[in-house]
Amino acid sequence: MSTPSTRKAVVAGVDGSETAVAAARWAGAVASRIGAPLHLVHSMPPEGIFYSEAAVLVQSQMIQQLEEDGKKLLADATERVRADHPELEISSFIGPGPAAKSLLEAAEDARLVVMGATGAGALENFLLGSTVLRVANHAPCPVVVWRGNTDSPLPDSRPIVVGVDGSELSSAAVTHAFYLASALGVPLRAVHSWLGDAALGVGATAALVDWDAVETSETAVLAETLAGWSDRHPEVTVERVIDRGPASKVLLAHLDDAQLVAVGSHGRGQFRAALLGSTSQNLLHKAPCSVLIARKV
Repeated sequence: MSTPSTRKAVVAGVDGSETAVAAARWAGAVASRIGAPLHLVHSMPPEGIFYSEAAVLVQSQMIQQLEEDGKKLLADATERVRADHPELEISSFIGPGPAAKSLLEAAEDARLVVMGATGAGALENFLLGSTVLRVANHAPCPVVVWRGNTDSPLPDSRPIVVGVDGSELSSAAVTHAFYLASALGVPLRAVHSWLGDAALGVGATAALVDWDAVETSETAVLAETLAGWSDRHPEVTVERVIDRGPASKVLLAHLDDAQLVAVGSHGRGQFRAALLGSTSQNLLHKAPCSVLIARKV
């Protein structure tokens, strides 16, 4: 395997599926746009425990074959990515299983980790593989769960959507969304949702509420979160959307023409970090496009 660059790489998991190869090609396009190397990671299955010499011999032969198969998978994926971007610096690595372990180790010094969404057909919208969920939950860097057309996986002109709620976590999502929109040369759609009860406060009565004033207040939340970003990235066209309803429902309603949606997630080190928030989870399972989980910056 080639030696990884000292620059922080975009990491992509490769498992031999067409979805993983498509995700790697998308990752290669992003790496090329931001001037980063691409690091492809494949993992071996976890070793079992055997109690006879014959079983150990069989395991050794199996591991050797799996390693050869892994090398071929990485070589094929590298060739596919290089066909898109001949100038891109690409390295590869086969790590010990399970797959999430190898990806999380690579994520420690990565700019971005990209994985293909697993599953098939309608089931994919409701069930993601354990590797995807574990990496999305625990990686220290942003994670993209790629979902799209495997025949044409490269970034296109469709907008990137970012969820904004005024928190530090959504600020992280805004940071990465602007950066990616700028790198890909696409518009950004900033979506802010709000619920009536939260806007009213304790003890308020809906019939007595000045809803125009509430909407003005929620508009200010969106404006404050985006403040300064358009100045830093004047090349990015920004559409601002304010809608009433649960965050995941509102975001899903604005993804029909999007290529990616970015949302914030808790960092590591606290119990709540063990599980993504409900909005992130819903999007990972149900979004029709790729999902970026952003960490606090």
